[in-house]
Amino acid sequence: MVIPVRLVIGRGGRRGFASTLVALRERTLQQKVFNRLLRPPRKITKEEKSAKSSIKMWLAHWNNEKETERELKDFQDLIMVNVDVAGTKDNQIVAHGINQWHFNNPAATAITTPTLLIHGYAASSMAYYRNFTGLSQTVTDLYAIDLPANGLSAEQPFKLNGDKPRSLKVKYLDNDKFSVQHVIDESGTKQMIQQCESYYLDKIEEWRKVNKLEKINLVGHSFGGYLSFKYALKYPNSIEKLCLVSPLGVETSIYSVNNKLEKNTKYALDLEDPTSNFYTRRREIPKFIFKNQSEILRWMGPLGAKMCWNYILSAYSRIPEMEYKSYIFELLYGKGGIAPTARQIFTNLFTRNLLAKDPIMDSLGQLQAKKVLLVYGDHDWMNKYAGYKLVERLNTIRNNTSAQYIEVPESGHNLFLDNPTFFNASLTEFLSAK
Repeated sequence: MVIPVRLVIGRGGRRGFASTLVALRERTLQQKVFNRLLRPPRKITKEEKSAKSSIKMWLAHWNNEKETERELKDFQDLIMVNVDVAGTKDNQIVAHGINQWHFNNPAATAITTPTLLIHGYAASSMAYYRNFTGLSQTVTDLYAIDLPANGLSAEQPFKLNGDKPRSLKVKYLDNDKFSVQHVIDESGTKQMIQQCESYYLDKIEEWRKVNKLEKINLVGHSFGGYLSFKYALKYPNSIEKLCLVSPLGVETSIYSVNNKLEKNTKYALDLEDPTSNFYTRRREIPKFIFKNQSEILRWMGPLGAKMCWNYILSAYSRIPEMEYKSYIFELLYGKGGIAPTARQIFTNLFTRNLLAKDPIMDSLGQLQAKKVLLVYGDHDWMNKYAGYKLVERLNTIRNNTSAQYIEVPESGHNLFLDNPTFFNASLTEFLSAK
């Protein structure tokens, strides 16, 4: 059977990449977010335009007319009532606060290993609602959860043990060189990263044990892709196959805790090669925005509510269902916005130019998952070249072709939402292959 994808890269070849400038030619995430906040898409439906006025959206949350959790639950149920699946669908809170969806279809024999879908940052299990129908026909036991402090899952207590180590301060010299102002506290930074990652990883492992599952297939998107990789490192005996969907944190960089940079030494910058210890992105999210995130929109009153709605209409322009867009608005703008714990952990793990402090690329040699798939949208803002290089490097380390790269056509970063049929077929082919 031919894999229905436009581009598949195993160990050989560089098809699809004329040069590393492919990623650099695309607009940055900051630019896209800014444009989406200020301007809705040119074509919006009457329903989208008149759904809520910015004043009503703001007042509803300012006066707390309804609890956010109840609103989220209502929108989740409105979305899921229209999702038909093969077999049964069940929603419950498990593992001391994890919101779980479980789809069981004994007739689906193509993929018998339980498969878990992990969402990205500031999202939830509902991110995969357009995939449940198709995947339930091929996966015997399909699961999707809200990570702690996301969606309807509880915000578990979190506190760093010890003081937070200083972030690496980089000084740029001319256009192509840099130095560091102080030597990074490697031990303290690694301890902080481990604590932050374990907030999610240990809960996923607890979830697996509560469901009495042995090995699982893990599919993670964006930040969820980063966490899925780190889970595979920490709990290698729990993983069968690993699918990273437009993962965040792939590139190694000057900010990696694994570097051995010396104070006041000149180094040459590399703006192209995401496998280089001297790689970086010059554009940074302003510190105030990076720290406060969705809270800023709430502080802006009705204007913030309008900007949030503009962003949703633009980012999810390919999604027809209003229920999902309303759900996302509640998730991003509702009471409290993105949970403080989720924000704290994210900003501890990543820099303001969205590079990981402990990059995926640095730990490839430790990965034990049998098969690995990297999936990107053909209009993805994420660094696709980094994903390609990851596959190339992993196959070189293993001296085989156990890692693959795929691009999904007519899709962006949320490729499984933009083109669910293509994504489902590609994932099914990967997970069912021997």
